[in-house]
Amino acid sequence: MIDMTNKRAAIFGLPGSGKSRLVEHIASSTSRHLIYDPMNEHPKFHRYVPSDRTSTAELSEFINKGVLAWRPKLFILDEASKYVRPKPTPLPSGVDDLNDFSRHWDIAWLVVARRPSQFHTDIVELCHYLFFFRLPGKNDWAYMESLHQGLGDTVRALPQYHFAILEDGVNITTHAPVEIYQ
Repeated sequence: MIDMTNKRAAIFGLPGSGKSRLVEHIASSTSRHLIYDPMNEHPKFHRYVPSDRTSTAELSEFINKGVLAWRPKLFILDEASKYVRPKPTPLPSGVDDLNDFSRHWDIAWLVVARRPSQFHTDIVELCHYLFFFRLPGKNDWAYMESLHQGLGDTVRALPQYHFAILEDGVNITTHAPVEIYQ
């Protein structure tokens, strides 16, 4: 199990690649987790299902009133690409606050999205852990290579449901699919 204590992380992968299983595996590491669950996929976990799954205002309000009030040990933003767009789009205020201050609040947080090349670099470049399921696209390959030479080739070559982790921008490891504990 990855130690997520007071860390930032991101999971990237195509639909059906295994992202949700990894999210549940990581969430099960602490009972003080909270998942922002716009697609209503994680009923066995502590979660919030927004009334408007496209509203950045609802997300920010939930972070500012819910997450910061409860202070979970781990906050997970699923389907994050709906809310976090690449630069020059600014981060939603709640996400920006988490990105800047989560360490001071003792909150680890994890974003889950499809493609790193279409995600805000301020979050990606500050992550302690980047998880990648197989991404064959040329833009994602180029982006991953810009993060660490060889990362794009490693991720392209992954078997189904396997993933790679880039830790602290320097160490690449590959992993078999996670087991879900019932």
